Amino acid sequence: MRTGRLCLTCCAAALLAAAAATPPADAIRVINKGFSGRNSRDALKLLDAEVLPLKAQHAVLFFGMNDAMNSANLLPLGQFETNLVTLVTRLQAGGARTVALVTIHPVIEEYVRARHPKHPQRDTLQSHLAAYDQAVRRLAQSRRLPLVDLRAWVERNGGAAVAPDSPLRCEANGGGRDGVHLTPAAYAQLGRLAHEALASHVRPGETVVCFGDSLTFGASVKGAGTATGETYPAALQRRFEGAP
Repeated sequence: MRTGRLCLTCCAAALLAAAAATPPADAIRVINKGFSGRNSRDALKLLDAEVLPLKAQHAVLFFGMNDAMNSANLLPLGQFETNLVTLVTRLQAGGARTVALVTIHPVIEEYVRARHPKHPQRDTLQSHLAAYDQAVRRLAQSRRLPLVDLRAWVERNGGAAVAPDSPLRCEANGGGRDGVHLTPAAYAQLGRLAHEALASHVRPGETVVCFGDSLTFGASVKGAGTATGETYPAALQRRFEGAP
């Protein structure tokens, strides 16, 4: 009899734990679909397999850094812009009512040049990257899409500097010679900016997919590849849950 009572107690505890782990039906779900090293051409290949099957009502699209900066995966500006238009069009056709775009922040040129010594624009990296950012802005304006202006926030908060309070990972803040990826605090801010752009569009019970490269994946921070921890999708999830 004692064993039976213990089994019933264990079953009840398991059921309670399962119920606690199951989000309510009206919970907003954020999904991290970040893929390190990928450019907008790769994104088109990933769209069918990784993103459209989710049937998300909303998407945050953040590509361009690898198209412009990664010498192993560069794409011409015109091709990037065409790919971005195609991604937005296909996301909308796949059921996304809202597609928000993220602007492309400046980088610490010294670090990027060291990692990509054969980059064809190595002497003008910042202006080269800015042209890709302008392509994002043009599309947002022409399609009237929500714009998550990460670039403006980075420029107002130290920019691409090697400093302890830099929003970019660097030697001065323990991030090494990175200069591209964000600090946990900057990822948290990106989550807040994304929430500001999406909040009026998202209804209870809907899904938001964050689709991008390693900046979406959350390279070098806790919870990388998920919507938990220090990634920007995690910060966005917490905002939808009511966290400050």
